[in-house]
Amino acid sequence: MTINEIIEENEELQLRYSKAIDTISKLENKIKKLEKENERLREENISLKEENKKLQKQNNILMRAIEIAIEIKDYNNQKGFLKKVLQKIKEETGELTR
Repeated sequence: MTINEIIEENEELQLRYSKAIDTISKLENKIKKLEKENERLREENISLKEENKKLQKQNNILMRAIEIAIEIKDYNNQKGFLKKVLQKIKEETGELTR
């Protein structure tokens, strides 16, 4: 190998090395972005699970209230009972408006 060939090969290797370092840097940045997104999604998932538990609890209360209301023979008493249950849920959560 001549000195010029060695210099050429060295320059080519340096160029390939530089591109490899650039690629690694880009991938590291992508990983950081994905880790941030993953953490955000984890937090959102926790929040949604908590919200789901609240909604399940409300649903269970409402289903039980409906079962009890069905046993009440008088329509006005049924209506009054269900209104009280809904009002209680509204007071506890501040979310249910109907």
